Amino acid sequence: MHTPDISDHYPTLPYLNGFISYGQIHRLAGELQTVYCPDDNSKVKSLLQSNGTGKILFIDGQASNKVALLGDILATKAIKNNWLGIIVNGCVRDVEILRDLPLCIFALGACPKKSSKKDRGEVGIPLKIQGININNGYWAYGDLNGILISKNELSF
Repeated sequence: MHTPDISDHYPTLPYLNGFISYGQIHRLAGELQTVYCPDDNSKVKSLLQSNGTGKILFIDGQASNKVALLGDILATKAIKNNWLGIIVNGCVRDVEILRDLPLCIFALGACPKKSSKKDRGEVGIPLKIQGININNGYWAYGDLNGILISKNELSF
């Protein structure tokens, strides 16, 4: 089901705007794993190396455009470890490669610069993006229209 239809069924669900689809797949639905990454994707790398079956990684880079928090190497790890998708409140890079990968990737933009690797950030913490609370275990439903956030899995 597309997000406009989901929104019609659940009109009070909050949504995120301004995210661009960078992967080959343009729709996702699944449980969120949150990670806070202040211009450092060390925590992202370790998470994407773990089993992500049924999960979407939500990376909070505080909407920074200074560095990319995801590129082709980490996206390939996500595919190998069965992640459903990745949402980046920040930037990605290697967009020419990402668009051909069978993964749903949403981000605010692109940046050629890699992030630092100082193991900064936190995994599984509550986030606040565009005024919306996003907790570990919440659900996301996203497509080219936007990303809906739900505290629980929705039934249709």
